[in-house]
Amino acid sequence: MLQIHPDRPGFAQYDVDLVSAEIPCGAAWLANCLLELDVSLWKPWAVDDSEHWQHLGGHEYRYALRDSPWSRVLPALTENRMFRFRSAPSVRAHHFWPGVYPAPTRTILFVRDPRDALLSAWHRMRRLGGIASDVDLIAFIRSQYFHYPLSWSGYLLVFLRVWRAWLASRGGVVVRFEDYRRDPIGTLQAALDYLDIMESPERIAQAVAASSFERVQAAESRLLADRVVDIPLLRGESPGEYARVFDSAMHAAIDPRYADICAWLDYAPPSACAATEVAAAHADVDDILHAVRIAGLQAGADGWLACALRAALV
Repeated sequence: MLQIHPDRPGFAQYDVDLVSAEIPCGAAWLANCLLELDVSLWKPWAVDDSEHWQHLGGHEYRYALRDSPWSRVLPALTENRMFRFRSAPSVRAHHFWPGVYPAPTRTILFVRDPRDALLSAWHRMRRLGGIASDVDLIAFIRSQYFHYPLSWSGYLLVFLRVWRAWLASRGGVVVRFEDYRRDPIGTLQAALDYLDIMESPERIAQAVAASSFERVQAAESRLLADRVVDIPLLRGESPGEYARVFDSAMHAAIDPRYADICAWLDYAPPSACAATEVAAAHADVDDILHAVRIAGLQAGADGWLACALRAALV
């Protein structure tokens, strides 16, 4: 259970969950802004980074990973950079289902319009070689999501529905990719207000500038030039790409199922199109819980997650 505790001197617990689906959505932007404002973030997205840090005493750390590939996601993480972290909060950034780890006092769910998120995932999987280059978007979103008994579209839908139930019962806030791209300073300020973090406008502006897409793109270009990484991840498309490229068949394959999520997150409603006739993939709660356990996480057959999944699969 890698992410129960930070396992770092001076940090006994996580105070904040920064949650996102395991589909490109921009959550790293907020994670990097928080790092720039001296908020600790350990084991990002369940990667053991214990060898990446040198403890200097108290809450002071040096980032020691040479040629860090993380810098194209979190540009704050450059070799030999010194951090004097706040004692709290400490952030756990992850893609986990709710209830599999002890919950901290605050939760931020970072989201993106599902149509853009699935479109971005398709592009990324093609670049990474996860699917053949001739697999179209509709075939991709209907294909199996890793080891889960869900399609890519089904995974994102169920994940968001389950986290909606968690936030309704336990509290938390939603941060949208589209708001960060439209107003990064205002979006970051709202997140800081939720976390009870006081910062000057100057430092907030600096954190936003240091976390911009241009900064991330420059970091990736350096890593590609130095052959630290081989494949670019970034595209940088502006929000609403789906509206510019979807045809009626693409809308029909995605939109109808996401009506409730679009309404909840205040995204444009589904287009007026008939749903594509598709044989529904079998998704049993026990099978999903088994997939969660394969990842080394706890998920009881009668626990909160199981109950939420039953409701989400309706």
